Formats: sequence, structure tokens, C-alpha cells
Amino acid sequence: MNYSALFKLNSVALEKFSPGFTDSITYFNLFGDYTYLTEGYYKSLDAELLGITIHPTSEEALDAYVVPLAMQKALAHQIPIPPYEIATDRVTPPVLAYPINPFSTKYQVITSRDDMETKLRALTMTGKYATICQSLPDDYRIDTVRCVLGMTLVPEYESFAKQVFEVFKIPLMRTRVIVTSADYLLSAIEPLQISELTLKEKKIVGEMGTWQE
Repeated sequence: MNYSALFKLNSVALEKFSPGFTDSITYFNLFGDYTYLTEGYYKSLDAELLGITIHPTSEEALDAYVVPLAMQKALAHQIPIPPYEIATDRVTPPVLAYPINPFSTKYQVITSRDDMETKLRALTMTGKYATICQSLPDDYRIDTVRCVLGMTLVPEYESFAKQVFEVFKIPLMRTRVIVTSADYLLSAIEPLQISELTLKEKKIVGEMGTWQE
């Protein structure tokens, strides 16, 4: 196994995310893309098989990237989510729609019935898969927030990034957020590869722990 992706948070960082991270020998896979059957996924799986305590586990990766599973996990841990329904050929716009399968991260914003059929056909691969359709309020915006070990460079999202990291234990992630006048609603979690980090984001990594060979 190539251990170059393993990263160990220091004790101060672990305490910051207590009670989610209290084990001083917990490691994090910083490959960044943990999509099912990809190299990053197998790095975590290999570590698990060797008895290494690592995040994300292969199960945690699926919980994060398969949107309906992410919605249920978020709901169970009091992270606000949008109302949603499972559909194949008909929804009530406006919605943010994702395919329900572990091989695709594409999504569509469906704002009217005129484009509903075309977009749903593409997402479902002509009915092969269902979709999860998240309701969009009248007044909303969609943000994508980069989260690095529970930290973000966007002050508005500091608390949100910490909470999502504690629950999902995904060290590098993009979170899609539906912002309403009342709340920040978690919509989806997607990969953020370590090669994509900015200098400031790499500094966050450097200050929080050490690489393990």
C-alpha cells in the first residue's frame, strides 16, 4: 500500500473536533476523491483491511457521496437538509436533482415543467436509475464550499464546515449548500482532490498534523 495519502491530526486538532475525533492514532486519507472503486476509495479500504483506523472508511465514503444516504445521515445528526422526493419521470419544480447511483456526480436544476422530461431522462439514464429531487424555495442561492479537515476559507461557513466534517469524516470535500433566508441546507458532498488545494488550503493541512510514510 502507498501510505503517501495518510495524514495524522495532531492532538490539538483532534480536540477541536471532539467528540467525533478523540483517538490519537486515527489517520485520514487525504487523496480527496473517495468515489466508489477509485484509487482513493481503495486507499481507505486497504488501510481498513490492515487494521488502520482511517477516515473516511469505505462505508463513510458511500454515506457521503450517495446523496440519499447523505441526506439521512445529515438528518440523524441535526444538519439541516432540503425537503426531497425520489422520482423517475415527474417532479414538482423547482428542484435540484441528482441521480441515485454510485457512479455519477452530475446534477440538474429543474426550474420548469418544460425542461423536466429532458433533464430527468438524462439523470435517470432513460429510467434506469431513480433521482433524488430536492425542493428549492422561492428565494435561494446555491453555494459550493471547499472544506479542508473541517476548515474553510469562507468565514460564513466556518461552523457549517466543522459540523459536516464531524459527522461525515471526509477530510477533503466540496459541499453543495442550498442557502435560504432561514438556513444553510446541505445538498451534496463531492470530491476535492489534494492536487486542487490552494496555497492557503495547503497551509491549513500543514498546521493540523503530519504526513505518515
